[in-house]
Amino acid sequence: MARSDLARRAYERAFVYAGLRGVALAAVLTAFAIGLHRTTNTTWLVASLLAATLGTLGWRGGAWRRGALAGVLAGLPVFVAPVVVFALGHGGHCPNCELGPTLTCLVTCFGTSSLAGIAVGRFALADASPLRFAGGALAAAAFTGLLGCATTGLGGASGIVIGLVAGSVTGWALGRRAAHA
Repeated sequence: MARSDLARRAYERAFVYAGLRGVALAAVLTAFAIGLHRTTNTTWLVASLLAATLGTLGWRGGAWRRGALAGVLAGLPVFVAPVVVFALGHGGHCPNCELGPTLTCLVTCFGTSSLAGIAVGRFALADASPLRFAGGALAAAAFTGLLGCATTGLGGASGIVIGLVAGSVTGWALGRRAAHA
């Protein structure tokens, strides 16, 4: 085998391993979601989408991979916030999760998603490829947050998406303004 073939295979193997690490990270987050939140069919759908997203972005590499990791980190507060709010307020899981989300849960999902979006927008500007970084980060943050807030139904899911998009646009605008000042 030629030396260039060995180098090429090692290069390709590194990308495959990066994709597999993304899938493993999604599996760990799914295990935590099962322990922390009420598990529904939506949980399994979001978990599979998160695994596919992290695997693909990890395999893709570059700004996509950096954005995916940043997105998971940005999505963790959104993932944990509903549990923390109701543990402090009610001593455990939301008492009405089976019936529907409460206003407190919806506001928590929206607020933490907005803050995560602002962070994604600000950090994307510092990357060499801001659009790819932001795309990977928003996708990973949305699916990570949805593992926690999608159990509340459509209200929690829409709070995540609207909060992330609005927050990232705000973070992007604030970062651009600070760069030009």
